[in-house]
Amino acid sequence: MKLIAQIFLLTIFTVTVTAQAANNTFPQWSPDGRQIVFTSDRDGDPEIYVMNADGSKSVRLTDSKGRDAHPYFSKDGRLILFQSPRANGVDTNIYVMNSDGSDVRKLTDLNGFAGVPVYSPDEKQIALMWRKTNDFRDGAKWLICVMDADGKNLKVITDGKANDQVPNWSRDGKLLIFFSDRSGKNQLYTMKPDGGDVKRFHVSEFNDNAAFWSPDNKRISFVSDRSGRGELYVLDAKSRDPKRLTNTKATERSGVWSPDGKRIVFSSDGDGPAAIFMVDSDGTNLRQITP
Repeated sequence: MKLIAQIFLLTIFTVTVTAQAANNTFPQWSPDGRQIVFTSDRDGDPEIYVMNADGSKSVRLTDSKGRDAHPYFSKDGRLILFQSPRANGVDTNIYVMNSDGSDVRKLTDLNGFAGVPVYSPDEKQIALMWRKTNDFRDGAKWLICVMDADGKNLKVITDGKANDQVPNWSRDGKLLIFFSDRSGKNQLYTMKPDGGDVKRFHVSEFNDNAAFWSPDNKRISFVSDRSGRGELYVLDAKSRDPKRLTNTKATERSGVWSPDGKRIVFSSDGDGPAAIFMVDSDGTNLRQITP
């Protein structure tokens, strides 16, 4: 009986350690603000999951070898874009599926690495970033592309002279914001969806990246190393005056606004696995929502 009890306790301890070791990353809101879709390796391989906005009732949506990541809801909540190398285990491409994980369809057939897909506000286009090879030693640059929502008519809209990454649409669909190392540091830029009228959005001496517009188009969330590590900031779109939202010992990743603009969800990693957090848009009420 004593041996059985010891085995039972060991089993509980093992399961607990496994759960704590999971990385939970790339959160994105559902259009109604009730759910968050994200990537987790809690079952041993990075897959797409969805959970309630308070972190409860996680449901696994994908089951494929390779890193399924960067999910993004359609405006009606019926579809989810994501990136995956599932076709050949080498090249990462863009896929779309129903929000329950069914009917997975491949949208691109590119060599290299295509990822971080986001719908335009009218959902007629998808912006993404693409690197033409998987060999990260070859000096190839990240490109920003735009294609039709069905994957047709893909166009490269940056010139490939610098690493241009993580495009996100303004809420009116007139601009894309992205970060680029064209100045020597990662800085925030905007451009039209055809690649024209490129402007530096915010000038700083630090590395700024992963920007998202607020629902009212008046603020920008972004991550910056101006404190010595990656922290979450909000920038007024007119005054360009940044306000720091987090002050942790970890490194924050891409803060995404809730549909009502009241909360920001992000992932954070320090010495341990990445977890998903939420903070009110004024920097108060920071809480962790994944184990």
